[in-house]
Amino acid sequence: MKTMNQIKMILTGAGVLFTSVLCAQEGAKDSTLTRTVVVENQYNPEVMDAFKVNVLPKVEEPAVAKQHIDYATAVRPLSGWQGEPIPVITYNAKQKSPYKGYVRAAYGNRNNTDVKLSYMWDITSRDQLNVMGTLYGMNGKIPYERLEEDWKSRFFRTDVSLDYKHEFNRVFMQLGGAFGSQVFNYVLPVLNEGGEPWTSDSQHFTLADVYAKVTSKDETLPVQFSLQTGFQSFKRKYAMPYFPGTTEGLVHTVGQIWGTLQEEHTVGIDFAMDNVFYNSDLKDYTLVQVNPYYKWNNEVIDLRLGAHVDAQTLNGSGIKFAPDVHFGYTFADTYKFYIQAIGGTTLSDFRRLNEMSPYWMSEEQIRSTHTPLDARLGVKGSPVAGFGFNLFGGYRIVKDELFSVYSLMEQAKAKTAYAGGRIGYTYKDWVNLDVEATYYNWNMNQETEPLLVLKPNYEFNVSARVKILSDLYASMKYCYEGRSQAGTLKKADPVNDLSLWADYRLFQRVDVFVRLNNLLNKNYVTEVGCPVQGFYAMGGLSFAF
Repeated sequence: MKTMNQIKMILTGAGVLFTSVLCAQEGAKDSTLTRTVVVENQYNPEVMDAFKVNVLPKVEEPAVAKQHIDYATAVRPLSGWQGEPIPVITYNAKQKSPYKGYVRAAYGNRNNTDVKLSYMWDITSRDQLNVMGTLYGMNGKIPYERLEEDWKSRFFRTDVSLDYKHEFNRVFMQLGGAFGSQVFNYVLPVLNEGGEPWTSDSQHFTLADVYAKVTSKDETLPVQFSLQTGFQSFKRKYAMPYFPGTTEGLVHTVGQIWGTLQEEHTVGIDFAMDNVFYNSDLKDYTLVQVNPYYKWNNEVIDLRLGAHVDAQTLNGSGIKFAPDVHFGYTFADTYKFYIQAIGGTTLSDFRRLNEMSPYWMSEEQIRSTHTPLDARLGVKGSPVAGFGFNLFGGYRIVKDELFSVYSLMEQAKAKTAYAGGRIGYTYKDWVNLDVEATYYNWNMNQETEPLLVLKPNYEFNVSARVKILSDLYASMKYCYEGRSQAGTLKKADPVNDLSLWADYRLFQRVDVFVRLNNLLNKNYVTEVGCPVQGFYAMGGLSFAF
C-alpha cells in the first residue's frame, strides 16, 4: 500500500471520466412495479459486448408470486455502468408491437452529443439481423478543484455492431461482432516515473469482438443448453507511465446446461473460461469458473443450492470457493422473506477497468476480484395494489476490491455491512415513483482506510415519472450520496444531483425530449473519480420506423 503522499504525486497526472457516468445522469430505473409500456430497447437491442457478460457469480432475484414485484436485492452491483450522456427511454403505452428501426439524436451545451441508429431486419421467418451504431460524448470546459482554470475536457465514443440469429428446428444460432473507438484527453499532463511530463495528453482506445452462440429451443429435450464463445481485443494507442499494458486479447467461453427432474425441481451447471493475454510484460492468465446448482420452485418455496468453484493461473492464482445459496418463502400471498449467500470471482480485464474509468492507472497488474461471501436477508411485498416495498440488510467480504482514488486504481480487502429499503408506487401509466436509501459501514484497516475517500457512506435516491397529458411525460431524479471518512483525510464532497426531463409524442413515430442535468450546479467528484460538468441541458428527438 502506497502512502498518501505517493498517491498524490501519481494522481497529479490522473485524468477522470466526464460527467455522463454520474449516478444521477443515468436513465431512470425500470419501475419496481409492473407497467404496461414498451421501451426503446425492445426494438433497439444493445448487442455490444453481448457475449462478455460474466455469468458467474449469478444472483437469484426474489420475486413475489401474486403481484409480480421485481425488486433488486443487490444494493450495489459489481458490474460497471454504461457511459451514455443522455440515455433516453421513450415510453409508449399504446404501442402494441415495436417498430424495427430506431433513430435518436440529441445535442446540448459543452457539445454534449448523443446519436443512435438501430435496425432489426427479419430476413426470413427464421433469420434476423440486428444492426446498431452509436456516437456520444462531449467537448467543453469542466470546473476541477485541482486546477486554477477549468479543464478543457474532450471525450467521444463510437460503436458499431452486428448480430445475426438463425432458428433451426431445435436450436438457435447467433453470430455477432462489434467495434468501438474511444478518444479523449487527460485532465493534467501525466508525469512519468522520472517526474517528467508525459508526451501525450490524449488517448485512443479501440475495442473489437466477435462471438458465436448456440442455444437449445426444444423444451421436450431432457437437457437444455446454451454455449457461447468469442474473442475480444482492447488496444490503448499510448502506453501509460504507470500501466505498461497496451493491448489485451481475451477468449471468452461460457455455457449453461440444465435439466428438469420433476415439474418443480431443476439441476444444472454454469461454467465460464477466460483466457487473457497481453503484448507486454503483463502476465497472461486463465480463469475457469464452475457453478453447479439445484433449484426447487413452487408458489411458496424458492430454493437454490449451489456453489462457485473458481480456478485461476497467475494474477490472483489458486482455487477459490464461494456459496450460491438462496431461499425464499412466500406468505400471505403477496409477501416474501428471502435469505441468500452468494459470491464468486469477477475478471479485472481492461474492459472492466475502462467501465470504471478510462483514465485508470496502476503501478502493478490488476488482480481479479473475489467475493467469498455476500450474505443478505430481507422481506418484500405488496400490501395494496400498486404499492410495493423491499427491506434488506447484509454483509459482504471482497478480496482485491477495486478502489478508484481519483483514477489511480488500488486493491485491498474490504468488508461491508449494509442495510436499506426501497418503496415503489405506480398507478396505471400516470404515476411511477421509486424511493430508496442504503447505508454502508466499511471495515478497513488503518493502512487501507484512505482508499475509502470516494466510497459512499450512505445514499438516497428518488425517481418519479408522471403522465401530464396523453402523450406528455415529465420525470425527475434526485441523488444524494454521503462520503465515507477515509482515515485522517478530508471527507470528499457529497454527490448532490437533481435532473429533470420530459418527452412528448409529437407524431405517431416521433418523440421529442429535453433533459436538464445537475440543476443544482454542484461541483464534486464521483465514486470513480470523475468531475461533473455542472449544469447542462440536452434536447433532441427520436424516430421509430
